[in-house]
Amino acid sequence: MKKRLLFILLTACLAACQLGLPHPPDPYLTVGTMKVPYKIGTYSWEDSGRSIEADAADPEELTKGKEYPAVPAGSELKIHFDDRPSSIEAGIWANNEDHSKEVEDNKIMLPKKKGTYIYIIHAHWKEGEAVYAFRIETK
Repeated sequence: MKKRLLFILLTACLAACQLGLPHPPDPYLTVGTMKVPYKIGTYSWEDSGRSIEADAADPEELTKGKEYPAVPAGSELKIHFDDRPSSIEAGIWANNEDHSKEVEDNKIMLPKKKGTYIYIIHAHWKEGEAVYAFRIETK
């Protein structure tokens, strides 16, 4: 019983400590009415005198084994942040390379060719920057 209580208290303490860490905004990604899941990658963020640098696996590893949506080829993916970034780049991650370009109007066109693609989004704010990754299938 004491071990169980100690475990619960330790878990609660660790969770509370992490609540105070600054972090970049979460995007809301959609194709039509379908929400597209993502994983946050490497980021750096500073807020209220506190800062954090977080490293992550490459986009292929981040999205491996995760469920991903199937959407019509040539669909439009919309990127929305509640706290609008000063700039956004997005593109396909292939052969361990980033093929990103600047995003206009918070939209990117998905490939017209059927297949499974890994995308990255790199967003910048005055407080820092973040990379987000997702897989998507075009059919």
